[in-house]
Amino acid sequence: MNKTPKLRDIIKGVRSFYVIGNIAIVSPRTEVDKEELAKAIMTISPRVKAVYIKRRVKGNFRISELEFAGGQHITETVFKENNLRFYIDISKVYVNPSLGSERLNIRNEVEKNERILDAFTAYGGIALNVSLVSNYLVAGDLNIDGLYMLKKSIELNKKCIREIDIVQYDATFLPFRDKSFDKVYADNPTMIRNFISELCRITKHILIIYILDKEENLHNINSDRWVKINEYSKDLFIFKGYIRCDNSN
Repeated sequence: MNKTPKLRDIIKGVRSFYVIGNIAIVSPRTEVDKEELAKAIMTISPRVKAVYIKRRVKGNFRISELEFAGGQHITETVFKENNLRFYIDISKVYVNPSLGSERLNIRNEVEKNERILDAFTAYGGIALNVSLVSNYLVAGDLNIDGLYMLKKSIELNKKCIREIDIVQYDATFLPFRDKSFDKVYADNPTMIRNFISELCRITKHILIIYILDKEENLHNINSDRWVKINEYSKDLFIFKGYIRCDNSN
């Protein structure tokens, strides 16, 4: 039986790719022939209908700068994670499927009667997972496109999830009273330092943040503990921090 070839054996400078629904995203280390790249990926993974090259993540909404490589000109898709279905448009929100196991961990650390806020919900990756457990959940973001995707995903999963309140806001000034939530999840790794004080204002017990940084730079954030979640580059990691909001930060 012939083995499925590996992408790095076909295209030099490309080790792997990830698939979201029927869309593949790849980050080559060198310049490649886009048509050849797309053809190779769609041969390896026949369910892929479109291939994009990710150049960088930019802007306040952390949206990936994508370059079309081949296949169909589509950016909208539905993908599955932890027995949930997510509608997304990769041109309007950042999606990292490698963190699916972390979102499952979040689901398992939430108690049903806790008041929960998913503070930077985007397309609702955390919110939908938590909604399988929580009786009181608010999901908010500045990105109206992401909130629209969350609304569509709620419809896709309405038979198995609990109610989610969706709110658009600027997290600099959150529209909630002091200590409104038992737990707040804040997944905004590149900008989270700007919002810790305001997030703590509305958090009664634990603020859980995600931050992209070097480990030695975390000492000035008063977290009970840090968990290394994902490697971003040689020296940079995504860390998860648990902050008690009666502490000063």
